[in-house]
Amino acid sequence: MTWKTHLRLFTFALLLLPALAWPWSRYAHELVGYLAMQDLSSEARAGVVALLGDDNLARVGSWADEVRPDRPETGPLHYVNGPVDALFPAEADYALAQGNVYSAILGYAPRVVDVDLPVTERAEALKFLVHFLADLHQPLHAGFAEDRGANLVPVIYRGETLNLHRYWDNEILDPHRERYSAAGLAAILHHRHSDAERDQWAAEFDVRAWVVEARAYLFNGLYPLPRRDHGTDEEDAVMVLDESYREVWLPVAERQLARAGARLAAGLNALFETGTSPYAQSPVAMPPPGH
Repeated sequence: MTWKTHLRLFTFALLLLPALAWPWSRYAHELVGYLAMQDLSSEARAGVVALLGDDNLARVGSWADEVRPDRPETGPLHYVNGPVDALFPAEADYALAQGNVYSAILGYAPRVVDVDLPVTERAEALKFLVHFLADLHQPLHAGFAEDRGANLVPVIYRGETLNLHRYWDNEILDPHRERYSAAGLAAILHHRHSDAERDQWAAEFDVRAWVVEARAYLFNGLYPLPRRDHGTDEEDAVMVLDESYREVWLPVAERQLARAGARLAAGLNALFETGTSPYAQSPVAMPPPGH
């Protein structure tokens, strides 16, 4: 079977799937939660305990993925798309009626501290906020509709055919997962970045700026160049992700996860200390889907 046939079959199989948004792995979501927990203020720590009880930000990090099969209306809230030929999404990209990860962050944040809501709804809003803020920092969750955030971009990794989005959600962290627990890696990444650096990341609650920050990587080499083996033409070429690719992009994944942790902590600190959302008003009507 030629590469051309192989890749066509791969793409056809992907198109048969009902949903194509692989999330940051559970490991990555736990990592963001543990990072954020190290920077919570006393007010935010007490507020999180009041809503989550025996759970914590790390344990609830993947909750939004777990409920997604039963809450299909939340599917579009895991990502935001932008044009393939421009860094900045258009206003229409942010204001889709079905929502996206941008509007979800803005919409769920005030619900976390809305004392007129039942505690169960506030806790759910917190769990969604924790998850979606982490999702936004995976660059391909701010990708292109044309390739479904690179879910339709086949790559070869360790001899296996998968897609570029899945690699970024999961496989790129393989060396860490094999050595450290999520809590252990969080401690390492937290120590790597100074208080001043984390404060700089979290200084402004500009979610659109975070979208552009993530998208910038897409235009600066995150899509690897295809390998053209002897005798293959342009259409037969396939992207192979080897250790040289990981050496370049694993530090970026680490930085994005550290940024997510710092920004999650800062957002929760602001929410629980002031009782109001630090983010701008959502352009999409809330309450969230399902209510």
